[in-house]
Amino acid sequence: MIELRKITHDNFEAVLKLSMTDEQKGNVDPSIYSLAKAYVKILNDEKPPMIFAICNNDEVIGYVDIAFYKLAESSFLCEKYGDKSTYGLNRFMIDKNHQGKGFGKQAMVKVIDYIKSFPQGKADAVSTSYWMVNEVVRKLFASVGFVETGAIWDGQTGDNWNAERKKDIKYAEVGARLGL
Repeated sequence: MIELRKITHDNFEAVLKLSMTDEQKGNVDPSIYSLAKAYVKILNDEKPPMIFAICNNDEVIGYVDIAFYKLAESSFLCEKYGDKSTYGLNRFMIDKNHQGKGFGKQAMVKVIDYIKSFPQGKADAVSTSYWMVNEVVRKLFASVGFVETGAIWDGQTGDNWNAERKKDIKYAEVGARLGL
């Protein structure tokens, strides 16, 4: 059974050992990055991201990094959808040894259920992004109700995407949203 669990001394090492296939490296930051970033936020009195181990029974098979964001009126999601706040899926990954077994979708349903409890405040949506060329993730998010927003940007620089850069399409990042 898939569960989201707090990262504790008991599962910390297993979370750090999670890995991706060689082809997937660069799609998601390693778990140590998420944990370190959370530590920095806590030290700076910011709301910490909600980072969970994704477990199948008692085995750690992935992790998720969720954050709560208040949106500026000039933000894309506010202007297009009227969203005032969102839960962002900053990182989501299933270990390479557990992919292709349906765990990603089961875990994403658990993540959405958790977000719907509004753990850090009421929000209008869940937002995320992924590399345009990552069809597996695109299908996963669509299967649980995410819709692409039409926002596309350079995932390396954050600048608007120039469609003429076809040879660099691997750097195009696509925004997606699930209304709450």
